[in-house]
Amino acid sequence: MNEYIAGLGILTIILIILIYFLPTIIAFYRGKSNWLAIMLLNIFLGWSFVGWIVALVWAASNDTQNQSVIINNSVS
Repeated sequence: MNEYIAGLGILTIILIILIYFLPTIIAFYRGKSNWLAIMLLNIFLGWSFVGWIVALVWAASNDTQNQSVIINNSVS
């Protein structure tokens, strides 16, 4: 019985860690260009619910595309 409780405790700790690092995991598997910044935010501010939500939204958002600006300098 004690082994069952110890195993359940270990599984609970692993589940809590996975949930805590969910924004980092999502950013990494989505191939975000700034996944390292998301990880650092998650590590240092993830303990606050607001920091965790910000990291999660950032990880789930799309990367912005670079805009091309064409300048026509021809003289008529």
